[in-house]
Amino acid sequence: MRALLVVSVPILFAASLALAAPIPGQPNPLHGKQLALQLCSNCHLVDNQQQQVNADVPSFNEIANEEGQTAGNIMAHVMLPKHPMPTIPLTQSELADLAAYILSMRKSG
Repeated sequence: MRALLVVSVPILFAASLALAAPIPGQPNPLHGKQLALQLCSNCHLVDNQQQQVNADVPSFNEIANEEGQTAGNIMAHVMLPKHPMPTIPLTQSELADLAAYILSMRKSG
C-alpha cells in the first residue's frame, strides 16, 4: 500500500502541473494579466490590488461585465482604440491573452 502511495503522489503532482500549464493555441489569461500590468495599468484599474488611476477610464472589471462583451470586441477596441487610448502594438496571441484575462473578471450569474 505504501509503495502505491509513493508512486501515486508524483504522478498526481505531474498531472496537476500539466493541467495548470497553458494549452498551446489557447488564450492564456495569466500572460494577459502580465501584459495588463505592464501596458494598461497607467490608465486602467487592471486588478483588485491596484488603486484607480483615472476616474474617466473604465476598469477591466467594468469592461468585462459590459452587456454582450466578447473577446472579439475587446481585441477590436485594443487594435483600433478611441482617443485618448494609445495604440498598443500587440500580436494576435497577446491580444487574445489580454482579452481572456479581462473576461476572466466577469461576474458569474
